[in-house]
Amino acid sequence: MKNIIKSIGLITLICFSFFYTEKVINVINEQDPIMIKINNMKDNFKQAAVDASIDDDEIIPGIYGREVDVNISYNNMRKIGIYNESLYSYKDIKPKISLEDNYDKYITSGNPNKLEVALIIKLVNDTKLEDILKIIEKKQVTINFFIDYTYLNKNINEITKIKRGNFYSYGNNGTYTPDILVFSNNLLSRIGNNKANYCLSKQKDTSLLELCKSNNMHTIIPTIEGGYLEITNNLSSGNIISIDTNYNNLSKLENIIDFINKKGYNIVSLEQLLEERRTY
Repeated sequence: MKNIIKSIGLITLICFSFFYTEKVINVINEQDPIMIKINNMKDNFKQAAVDASIDDDEIIPGIYGREVDVNISYNNMRKIGIYNESLYSYKDIKPKISLEDNYDKYITSGNPNKLEVALIIKLVNDTKLEDILKIIEKKQVTINFFIDYTYLNKNINEITKIKRGNFYSYGNNGTYTPDILVFSNNLLSRIGNNKANYCLSKQKDTSLLELCKSNNMHTIIPTIEGGYLEITNNLSSGNIISIDTNYNNLSKLENIIDFINKKGYNIVSLEQLLEERRTY
C-alpha cells in the first residue's frame, strides 16, 4: 500500500513539474519582444470568412477566413531571432455556411469575386476528342470533361491521353443511376488525378440531387450552356460554362478561350473555381 501511495505521489509530482515548467515557458514567451509584436499585429492579418450564398435550393461557394497562428508564427520567428511578417503562419476559419455542408443544393456558379471561370465539355456519342486536345494543349487550359459511361468504355485509351483535364461521370448521356455512377467513378479515379466530386445536370432534378448527395458529390447546373454567342453575351466572373458538343461550337473552342482570356478571366478546374479555402 505504501509503495502505491509513493508511486501516486511521484507521478503527481512529475505531472506538476511538467505543468509548472510549461507555465514558466509560456510566461517567458509572452514577455519576448517578438511575441509581444505578434500579439499587437495579429489582428491586422485576420480575414473574416465569407458565407456561401444560398438562394432556396441553389448555392454559390463562400471563402474561408484566416487568422494568425500565434504559436507557430512565434516559433518561426524565434529561430532567426527577429520579427518578420513573411514568417507568419495562418489557420483557417470555416464559413458558417459552406459547400462542405450542403450537398442538397445545386451549385450554379463559382464565387463571383474570383476572376475565374470553368469550362465543361461533355464527351458523348461521337465527340471528336482529338480536335479538342489539340486546342487545349495549344492554349494551355484545363477543361472539365463529363464523360458518358458508354463513351468512357469505348475510348478509355484516348481519354488517358488527356493531360490538361479533370474527369467526371456524365452517367448514361446525362442520366445517372447508382450502378453507373459507382462504376464510372471507380474507373475515372484510376485514370484521372482528381476526385469525382461533381454530377452535372442541365436542369433541377431532385432524384439526381439525392443520388449525388448520397455519394458525397455536389450537383452542378452550369451558369451558361451553349456556344460562342451565348458565352460572349453572358460571360461574367465565376461562370461555370458548358459548351454544347456539336461541331459548330467545338470548332469555335479556340475563339471561346481567346475571348475569355481577353476579358481578364482565368480558365480553371472546377476544383479551383469552387475551392473555398484561401491559398497563402
